[in-house]
Amino acid sequence: MAHIKTSIPSNDRSLSQDSEANINNISTEQAAFTSLPTNIQTALAQNNRLVFIANNPSIGTDQLEALLQPDDVLVLFNHFIHAEFFANHPLASALPKLLFFRQIGDSKLHFGLPPRSNNVSVIKRMAKSAPLGILLSNQSYQFPSLDDDPSPHDDPITDERILTVPPSVQALLQNTQHHGVLSEQHPVVADYPCFTDIHSSAPSSGFLLYRLLLAARTHLQHIQNTELPLRLLMLGFNDNDKTAHFWQGHNWEFERQEMSAPPPEVEIIRQY
Repeated sequence: MAHIKTSIPSNDRSLSQDSEANINNISTEQAAFTSLPTNIQTALAQNNRLVFIANNPSIGTDQLEALLQPDDVLVLFNHFIHAEFFANHPLASALPKLLFFRQIGDSKLHFGLPPRSNNVSVIKRMAKSAPLGILLSNQSYQFPSLDDDPSPHDDPITDERILTVPPSVQALLQNTQHHGVLSEQHPVVADYPCFTDIHSSAPSSGFLLYRLLLAARTHLQHIQNTELPLRLLMLGFNDNDKTAHFWQGHNWEFERQEMSAPPPEVEIIRQY
């Protein structure tokens, strides 16, 4: 289901730290660009394409190997797929990467970071191989314990899981070159109709980062005073009538409508 039929969309948003950019007369595009870790700000100016990779099981490493180019910047989400490929493949490992980790409800946890299922051992290697940026939604990393998990049965603990962030990754999370916090109420999604009757209703991770980076691209074009070659490629982001699980707190109808007619600099590859 796309969403519960009784859900009521609303554009009323509480004031967030990021929305203060509007009060200070900072453009939405500049607010988007400055939300990014400085590593990624630099990478956007030096590369030609942003590749958003959904956690879609139909995406294979052979497909990625054929698709990726030396001037790409990768955008990965939460407990991202094919972690070893992105850390070890000769080309993929050398590409700048932006990792986004979403807060779980209003808890201390983020999807993709300890104590939830994670790739922190791979993140350490990624940071050594290429520019790395990490965005956490709504709050910085809170060093949560297992007792802080509001729904532990959703992600049962395994013997192999890393339950605490190692010092090398802690250092990344404390360095603005690598790390930033992104509000789910950022000005780039000020028009997003959330559902008032669903707790933590917000844009999906893919849509939030799509809006953010599209706006950041516009700001970069403005300050460089030139037409940018930077393009966006969305891989594996699909319609909810053909995919098994879509959380009802995202307004999929709104997102699908916008993504059905993307601007010329955006390419979407849907697959199931």
